[in-house]
Amino acid sequence: MLKKSCIYFEPKKKRWRIMSDKFALLLLLCGIVAAVTGASASDEPEFRGVIDDPDGYVNLRSRPSATSAIIAKVQKGERFTFQRRTLNEKTGKAEYDPWCRVKLASGKRGWMDAQRIVLLFTKDDLPGKPEKGDEIDMQARDQGIDYYETTQGAVRGDVEALQKFFRISEFADAEGGEEHEVYLRVVLNLIGDDALAAFLRRQPFSFQISVRNSIDDNVTWPFRSTGYLQRHFPKTAKIFFRRELTDWASPDGKYAVHKVFSDEYTDIDSTVTRAELIEKATGRVLKDFSKDDEGAGRDREGRILWTDDSQRFAAYSCAAQFSGHTTVYQIAGDQVQTVALPVNDPPGRSADAELKGAKDIHTIIEPVRWSTPTTLEVGREDWFYGKYRFYHIRVAIGADGKATVKDYSQEQSASEAFN
Repeated sequence: MLKKSCIYFEPKKKRWRIMSDKFALLLLLCGIVAAVTGASASDEPEFRGVIDDPDGYVNLRSRPSATSAIIAKVQKGERFTFQRRTLNEKTGKAEYDPWCRVKLASGKRGWMDAQRIVLLFTKDDLPGKPEKGDEIDMQARDQGIDYYETTQGAVRGDVEALQKFFRISEFADAEGGEEHEVYLRVVLNLIGDDALAAFLRRQPFSFQISVRNSIDDNVTWPFRSTGYLQRHFPKTAKIFFRRELTDWASPDGKYAVHKVFSDEYTDIDSTVTRAELIEKATGRVLKDFSKDDEGAGRDREGRILWTDDSQRFAAYSCAAQFSGHTTVYQIAGDQVQTVALPVNDPPGRSADAELKGAKDIHTIIEPVRWSTPTTLEVGREDWFYGKYRFYHIRVAIGADGKATVKDYSQEQSASEAFN
């Protein structure tokens, strides 16, 4: 039994912390807590693993070198524990060692190529019946989701359960999100590539992107998410990482949006090189709006919202987590007009005494929905040092392409993040 609290190792900051027994137990189940007493020669946390290699075996070597002596041949399905250095102690920056320190069940110790290792979990690592006060369970129930039943169903391959499980990442807050990430790594590895890819192929594009973005380095730690997925989830990776895509068809099926990226990956330097509205049947380009698309990194795909009559669409692009803007386009025959949204100077801003002299840090202008074919609801978030504002703005768009503010509402609160 764990005591009321537990000491655990926080790898990203190379420090020990005190954690509640409940969440520490989750980490222990997933094999990612280092023993305080030093159960190994290194202070790196210990993980459970097996090999993933087409040859069916991997060499365990005496030193972290492909030319060093072979200690043993680790066979497919053979379980072991391993450690991996993920931080440069001199610079404090992430630096993933290409070799992992491995301990076999026989007690033999050696080194193994990190790319050959896949994390090992069993159904015993899934959540049990929730306890009172369990954050992720309460947050899931608020959305009508039974977290325990959903995780069990997701591992069985139940489509509805998988849809619910992956949606949890979209609404879980910080504490619940951390707990969910622990189980996300378990479910991901228990499902496997074939089943996950088959499920995702049947889901909408926006859902695929949401799932991809939920599987970050925390979920695949101590491996980088992109490399881990490409190596051990190749079919899923082809869905997640694309150099080019055509999607967001208009409701009438006439139009679609075509985008090309600088590469297939989702690092911050991966950007949109081409964004255009095309005629779906012929591929003819009706509007090149590349210059308006600042999409980059994990949010590079952006979002497209069509009106029901297929005459307008709002294109949201995001270059960083706290930066994004919306551009509206209006179609009239073969002509596509750019609509200037009057949201750069939010209504009421000039009369807001608290914002006088406040330094603007981040701004997000995101489309919420088309309430009518000519009325777009826009959400604008402004982050300042010590202050935050959210404006809900309704914009009316005329046949001439001119937009005016119909009405707006405003919310405000202090933001601890920027104090």
